[in-house]
Amino acid sequence: MLNRIAAVILTLACAYGAFHFTINRSFVNPYPVVCDLVSDKIYLPKEDLKEWHRTCMEHSRYVTPYTKKDLILRDINYVLGSLRVSHLEIYDAPEVRGIWRGEVKETGLSGEFVDSEMVVFKVLPHSPAERVGFKKGDVIVAINGEQPSSWSIESEAGDYQIRRASDEFTIKLHPGVVKRNESMQLNRLKEQTALLEVPSFRAEFFKDEALKSTSANLSKYKSVIVDLRNNAGGNFVAGLRFLSLFLCEPTVIGKLEKPKAKLGRAEMPDLLDDEKQLQILERNREVVLRTFRNSSCFSGSVKVLVDGRTSSVAEMVAQGLKEYRNSPLRGAPSRGQLLVGVWYPMDEIAPGVQISIPEALYVSGKGHQIEGQGVQVEKILYYNLPQMQAGIDSWVNSFQD
Repeated sequence: MLNRIAAVILTLACAYGAFHFTINRSFVNPYPVVCDLVSDKIYLPKEDLKEWHRTCMEHSRYVTPYTKKDLILRDINYVLGSLRVSHLEIYDAPEVRGIWRGEVKETGLSGEFVDSEMVVFKVLPHSPAERVGFKKGDVIVAINGEQPSSWSIESEAGDYQIRRASDEFTIKLHPGVVKRNESMQLNRLKEQTALLEVPSFRAEFFKDEALKSTSANLSKYKSVIVDLRNNAGGNFVAGLRFLSLFLCEPTVIGKLEKPKAKLGRAEMPDLLDDEKQLQILERNREVVLRTFRNSSCFSGSVKVLVDGRTSSVAEMVAQGLKEYRNSPLRGAPSRGQLLVGVWYPMDEIAPGVQISIPEALYVSGKGHQIEGQGVQVEKILYYNLPQMQAGIDSWVNSFQD
C-alpha cells in the first residue's frame, strides 16, 4: 500500500516538475524586447534614452513565467509613460480591436461635467444605453453610489442614478460590444448653415464615394461648422482627403519628420492603405503632406470645434483649416498628441497584444509643432447647463449667435 502511495506521489511530482519545466522553457521575458524596440524605433535621440533603457531593463527582473498578463501590461505602460510622449503605449487584444475596427465593449454614453453636473451629450444608436432608455441631456448623479466621470460613464456597469427634468430614478446598465458608426454626418442647422460631425479619421470612412456624397451635400450651404470634438485621429491620407473638401488647390499643409531614417524625401500619395503609408515613411526622413486637387471644393465659411480629446490627425486637420482657410477655432485646446505611431505585435506577452511606438513627428506648413502644444483656439467655450439638459449643444450655438 505504501509503495502505491509513493508511486502516486512520485508520478504527481514528475508531472508537476514537467509542467513547470515546460512553462519556464517557453517563457520569453517581454521587457528586453520592449526596451530595445522602443530605443531603436522611437523618434527621440538614442543618447537621450540611455537612462530610460536602463530603468526599463531593471523592471525585467520582477517578471516570472507566472506573472499575470494584466500586471505586465500595466507596468510596461507605466515605464513607457515616463518618456512623456504620445502614441507610445501597449494594448491588449480587445483594445486593439476597438481602435482598428471600432468594436469596443462600452455603454454607448458620452458626456462631460457642466457646472458640476455630469450631462449626457450623446447616446449611441443600438447601444446598451439606448436600449435601457437613456436620453441626451440626462444628468448622471451617481454610478453605484459613486461620483461619475466622463470615462466611467462610457464603460462602467451598475446602477446609474439619473435626473431628468424634475424626475430622479435609477437605471441598471451593463456595457456590451458596440460597433461605432464613425462616418461623417452632415446635419442642417439653419437654411444656409450645416454641422459636419467628424468622429474619426479611420480610412474606411474616407473612400471616394463617401467624399463625393459629402461634397455634394456641402454645396447646398454657405456656412459649415466642422465638429472635431472627441476625434482621436486615424489615417493621414484620410485627413488630407477631408481637407481637400475645403482647399481647392493642392496645398502643402505640413510634413512628417523621421529623425532616425536615412536621407530621403517623398510626398504622401493619395492612398488610404496604412501599410503603404508606413512603407513610405520607413524609406524617407521627410514625407510632405499635400492636399489633393478638388474642383468641387466648398468655398463658403468654415468654422471648427475642438476639445481636449481632439488629437492626432484631427489636430492636423484643425490646424490646416486654421492656417489655410483662416477658420475660427473654438472650444478647448486640443490634446497635443500628433506623432506617427507604428504598431508592432508583442506575441511575447500574448497573441493580439500590440505596441505603438512614435517614429515621426508632424510640423505644420507654417512651422507649428502640435505634439505637446495642441491646436490653440481663438475662444474658449464652456457648456451651458440648461441648454445641454434640453438637448441643445451650446458650443455649436456659439457659432450661431
